[in-house]
Amino acid sequence: MGFPEIRLAGRGGVTSRTYGRLGYRRLIRGVYGRPVVADDEYGRRRMEFLARVRAVMACHEAKGAVLHGPTALQVLGVALPEHLEDWDTCHILLPPGAGEVRRAGVVGHRRRFLVQVWGRRYGLPLLHPAEHWMQLRGASMDELIEVGDGLLRRQRPLLTVPEVTAVVSRLAGRPGVDRVRQALRWVRPGTDSLYETRTRLVLVHAGLPKPAVNLAVRCAGSGVPFHLDMAYKPERVGVEYDGAVHVGNRAQMEFDARRRRLLQDDGWLLISVTADELRGPAQVVASVEQALVLRRRALSRAW
Repeated sequence: MGFPEIRLAGRGGVTSRTYGRLGYRRLIRGVYGRPVVADDEYGRRRMEFLARVRAVMACHEAKGAVLHGPTALQVLGVALPEHLEDWDTCHILLPPGAGEVRRAGVVGHRRRFLVQVWGRRYGLPLLHPAEHWMQLRGASMDELIEVGDGLLRRQRPLLTVPEVTAVVSRLAGRPGVDRVRQALRWVRPGTDSLYETRTRLVLVHAGLPKPAVNLAVRCAGSGVPFHLDMAYKPERVGVEYDGAVHVGNRAQMEFDARRRRLLQDDGWLLISVTADELRGPAQVVASVEQALVLRRRALSRAW
């Protein structure tokens, strides 16, 4: 992903009087960038966010600042629960003596511990992702688990469980570390979305067994393994979050229909869950519980 160039006032000939004529826009006071071009609303919002964060760090990184909390996680592409998202504010972590931040849309957090830059994304300095996980404020335990799963996704995971465990142990005593250590016991690698995690937690909190995550299932005639979001393998019950992201994509809809038919032909009972159902999940829990009971009863008779 490429980003428009950033220019500071007084460097490169872009000033408060000339930026419009030169084809720039004002990102923050004294920093200008080219207009953002994106194909969709999410892409536009993300590009705008990253341009603003780059502008902030252009002014503060020389003072020892690094990204903090939700800003860092969003730069890394980790999905956050809705009320923890913050696309309008840039959170930065400042060293002692760096002075106050007096820019609109920028929140400075004062660090009390020695920090080490873990890496850079889009040229932006980041601490270890587990440290940014610890910096989330106002998150419930379930929300921390959702974010923790996001660090360990099936595709392009940022971390592994041993890596997170090692960082949590090393940072014992830091603010937030005890809650993250507790959340880590519930985190599962290999998920595909925040809503899959939310569905799993609904089932487990209701007293149902922990399902396997993204179980690979090979069906006759498929040629490739299918991954079930959540699965109870002995009972052949699968639970899948349906985000309807493929509506309108005919090829994907055809694939999904064939996938579902092959799994059902192979004996799997599939239960779909939507975002609306997760707001009042009693029926989802009842459906999964009933499916497990019926399948176990059928298995016991077969024996």
